[in-house]
Order: sequence, then structure tokens, then C-alpha cells
Amino acid sequence: MYNEVSVFVENKPGKLSHIAELLGSAEIDILAIEVADDGQFGVLKILTSEPDRAWEVLSAANMTVAITKVACIEIQDMPGGLLKLAKALEAANLNVTDAYGCILERGKRAAFVVKGDNLEAIEAAARSAGLQPIESLG
Repeated sequence: MYNEVSVFVENKPGKLSHIAELLGSAEIDILAIEVADDGQFGVLKILTSEPDRAWEVLSAANMTVAITKVACIEIQDMPGGLLKLAKALEAANLNVTDAYGCILERGKRAAFVVKGDNLEAIEAAARSAGLQPIESLG
């Protein structure tokens, strides 16, 4: 499993740039980001190679930050690359409640971040399809 950084912010202009500035100044690379809008507030879900340090930097800036366990699965970066994982999850009767992805190496490797009711089962299904969960992106 992998640690995703979630930042709870008021839905106002400048919040994204402030977070990007804080992490950039700390030389923390944002590999992927998902913005979930819930009206007046939002959640930024950040995938970085240094989730614990990102939590420290954002917390020190008085931001509301949480670390959430997710399944981060390496897939091929090619058309249909997600299909092998999707079929494995379907065969295991596993539901995906949230997901996003990023390219790790263009034309070769991508990461697909998955949330669901049973992360261990999601990782096991990925392994059964010949895919590997990512434990570290450092």
C-alpha cells in the first residue's frame, strides 16, 4: 500500500498555488494530483515520492492534512494498459470507489491509484494479473 496525502482546503482561488509553492519550495515533486470539489471546500489528493515529508511541510503551514492508504498499482503506459487491472478487479468482484493515475515513464510505466473497500484484495488481484503494487516512488 501507498500513502496518499490529502489536503482539505477552502474552495477559493490561490489555494492550489499555495500548496504547489509549499511543496515546490521543499523540493517535493508532485507526481499526480486529484482535486475533489465539495462545494465550499475541497480535497486535494496528492501522490508524491515523499508523502511523509509532504505531510510535515503542509502541516507546518497550518493546513489540514491527512495520510490515506491507497493501492498504487504499476500498469503499462500504452493503450489498453489499464484493462489488465480492471479485468482483475472485476474477476475478484472488487469495487473501485476512487481512482486516478499518472505516467511514470512515457510509453513504458504508469501508476494507477485505487481506493476501495479492501486494499489488500485490490493488491492481490493486481498480483494475480501479473501487476505489481508500488510501495515506493522514491
